[in-house]
Order: sequence, then C-alpha cells, then structure tokens
Amino acid sequence: MKNTVIFSIFAILIIFSVQQLSFGEYTSAEREQAVEEAHEKLKRKIIPSEKEEKEKEVVDEPKITETKSKLKKLLPTEEKLEEITYRTIWQYVDKQSTLDDEVGIETLTAFLRDITRVYDPIINKYKVSTIQIEIIKYEDIYEFEYYWDEISVRTLEEIFNNAYLIGSPNENVDCMFSHSKEGAVTICKTDEYLVQSIIFDKYQEHYSYDKLKIGPKKLQLNQDEMTTRIVQEILKNIEKKEGVESDYQLYKILESNREIIENKNKINEKEKNTDKKQDKKESLGIEKDKKYGIQNFLCIKDEFGLVTISGQFNNNQIKKDKVILEILFLDFEQNVIFKNTANLLNVDEFETKRFIGNTKADKSFLTCTIKSDS
Repeated sequence: MKNTVIFSIFAILIIFSVQQLSFGEYTSAEREQAVEEAHEKLKRKIIPSEKEEKEKEVVDEPKITETKSKLKKLLPTEEKLEEITYRTIWQYVDKQSTLDDEVGIETLTAFLRDITRVYDPIINKYKVSTIQIEIIKYEDIYEFEYYWDEISVRTLEEIFNNAYLIGSPNENVDCMFSHSKEGAVTICKTDEYLVQSIIFDKYQEHYSYDKLKIGPKKLQLNQDEMTTRIVQEILKNIEKKEGVESDYQLYKILESNREIIENKNKINEKEKNTDKKQDKKESLGIEKDKKYGIQNFLCIKDEFGLVTISGQFNNNQIKKDKVILEILFLDFEQNVIFKNTANLLNVDEFETKRFIGNTKADKSFLTCTIKSDS
C-alpha cells in the first residue's frame, strides 16, 4: 500500500512537470507571434512622394555609361609616340570612354603627360605639358551636331572657318589646325568619326606655338608638331580597319593649303575695308558700282593631286532660289577633261555667298574655269 501511494505521488509530479514544460513553450511562441503582430500594426507605412516617384523615373531612364571601348585600339601606342619623338617623352595617364546607346554616340578621351618633367608646385608650377586626345564615333550627323553644340561653345563650322590651316587627306576627311601661345589643336572629321588632339605647352617646350599667324615669322608646321602627328596616326588606324593603307603626312597637306587661307583672309580684309568705304560713301549719298556674279575665283592643285576650288558669288537685286555653278577642268592643251556642278541655294538680294570644295584630278590637269547660270 505504501509503495502504491509513493508511485501515485511520483506520477503526479511527472505529469505536473510535463504540463509546466508544455505551458512554458506555448506561452513563449504566442508571445513572439503577438510581438510580431503588434510590430506590424505599429509600423508606419511611408507613401512615396510625387518628387520621389519622378526621381525614380529619372533613374530608370537610359543613361550615358562608361564602357570598355574598341576606340582605344585607334590610339597611337606609346611605342609609336616614342618613334615619332625619337625618345620616350609621352605616357598615357588616363583613358575614359562613354557610350550613349540612345543616340549612337561613343566617345573616348585620353590624356598624355610629358614624363620628362617632374611636377613642382613651387618652382615649376604648371610647366608639365599635356596632350588631350578625343575620338567621337557617331551614327547620325544631326545627333552629333546637337551633341557637339552641347559640349562646345563654338560650332564646327565656326572652328573651321577661323582655323589657321585647313586641308583634306581625302574626299571624306576635313582637317584643321589652330594655335595660340598656350598650345595648339588639330581636328579631323570623317563621315563617322571626329578626332581631336589638343596640346597644352605653355612654355613652348615641344614646339614654338607663340609665333605669328601672318608675316615672314609666321608658324609653319613640320613633322615635329605633335597634334597633327597624333591625329594622323588615328586617321590611319581608322583607315586600316576599312582595309585602306595610307602614307600621307597631315602637316604637309595643311601647309599646302596655306595659300587658300591667306587669300581668304585677304579677301575678308578687303571686304571689310570695302564695306567701311561703302558705308562712308552711302552716308554721303554716293553710290558705288558692285561687281556681280562669280568673283575671287581660285583653282589650286597640291602635290597629292588634290584640287581646291574657292571663290564667291555676288548676287544682284533679284533673289534666287538656286544658282548653278559649272566648273570645267582643263588639261595642258585647254581641253575639257571633266566638269562638275555645284548649287548655291536661297540667295537673297545683293547677298554674297562664298564657296569652297575639293576634288581629285589626274596628271594631265592644268587649270579650271567656272561659270554660273545667272
């Protein structure tokens, strides 16, 4: 009997312990769930503002992104630069590329530094010469022109019109060169690329850029001028991609067209003086006869067989929708080898329109003449 009582008490204690354990687990789980539910109820829901929504939309729009560009292969190698300068002078310190898929414009910007110079912020401040190279590849000329207007204070037309020298290695490429006391720039434009090289050489360590633009002491290009050499190498690398091998020297082509620029400057200066005299005479009530039609016509062939044609058309008192210019190319016996035509559109009363163009001619070419239908 005694054993039965002891066993009953022991069983009751075990049952009580199990119930206590089960009760404790149930309470803990319930507590966690309750805390979670309370937290969800008390959590403040933040509704995105209209401004944040707009910002999110902007983030989702296509962006100009950095990319590994194939344009880097068009850059002259440091070995090629060493070959040009006959020693190690220039070294790449940075190359960055961007791609805008939406407009189809890819850009590559590279910087070269003169490694023979050590930067000293006290004694040799700002003496380290640098070269900036930019290659722009585009698909649509109108998108490119809009892009250029965004990044430059002057249009390409203004830059070329005010260039120190201009020239064309071939019919699909137009190039220019300009300089100042701080350095120089060379730009060449093709149907797909714009290549630009700018040198900052304030102390004239690499070339005498501080020379005049006119007169006997004017600046003349040679093979040591770096911006023309760099652009030349990039153009040749572009042509190699298209299976074309070229051996021209860009500085010679630019120098060969010096006469065109000088004649153009003389014409501009003459026109300015004429306008001043005309204004003075008109203020006195005196009229001066003006020569109409084609004036100041030039036809020049360089050593590469490139013929440059330039001049101007002075319109009379009748506005014209179109003026047709016919150019005849003659050989040494004054026979017509071939002819070409050009159109001047929307010519206002008494307006002067200038024209300039390039073409290739064979060895029998001597000169050319021009006439208009008006």
